[in-house]
Amino acid sequence: MIITKRSDYALRVCRALRDGKTHNVREICEQEDIPKAFAYKIIRELEQGGIVKSERGKEGGYYLDKKLDDLTVYDIVSLTEEDLAIVHCMKEDCGRNTDDIPCRMHTELERIQKILEQELKDKPISDIIGV
Repeated sequence: MIITKRSDYALRVCRALRDGKTHNVREICEQEDIPKAFAYKIIRELEQGGIVKSERGKEGGYYLDKKLDDLTVYDIVSLTEEDLAIVHCMKEDCGRNTDDIPCRMHTELERIQKILEQELKDKPISDIIGV
């Protein structure tokens, strides 16, 4: 699992919206140093994932629809990353990892993957952005 800039920017969007107020994309980009082209795509993903809501109109913008205490790093990463596997063979059936002869490397990486996922699920975003 590689946490890309996409997830980093999504976490930054959440940080920009932590005050509960409505902010426009320009404000979010300036505050969090996010390129506008990325911001629109990421905010749309967060909106489709039920994390962010939008208000239309002159005073419109975006606001968080979830409490940061209830939102984990895993929620954001699993929404913004296409694949959470740390290595390719975790995504598909690995021909070297059969029931008869389990691959020790695959088994160890799978163990590490589960630990990483659990750590991300256990970490509320409020803990890392200082709410």
